[in-house]
Amino acid sequence: MCSTWFVTDNPRDQNCSRRCGRRAAKDRRRALERDAFVEHVSRPEVYERDQWTCQLCGEAVLRYEVVPHPQAPTLDHIVALAQGGTHESANVQLAHFYCNTIKNDGEWQVTGRPPAPWE
Repeated sequence: MCSTWFVTDNPRDQNCSRRCGRRAAKDRRRALERDAFVEHVSRPEVYERDQWTCQLCGEAVLRYEVVPHPQAPTLDHIVALAQGGTHESANVQLAHFYCNTIKNDGEWQVTGRPPAPWE
């Protein structure tokens, strides 16, 4: 989440900082509130899997930007939690903050997409 890689001997350490730990806990809590299936999702692993490319618009995501920057990396639930989706690696993808905000809990519409603020 903060773009810092770390190595530890303690298997209980899954986050590089308190901020990253709080963010992961918030993701799990949101899913649990909706009675969704929840598994541990590693943001850095998802970001690397998706090659730092927004899966909604296909453009590169700026690694070191943070929300609310429009090109900041965020996790997007392919099937939204509000629509009965799960919080697991198979149901999340990398998206720009802007694209994820436009998608909201609906379906991504490639046609009619408003131009991004950086275009």
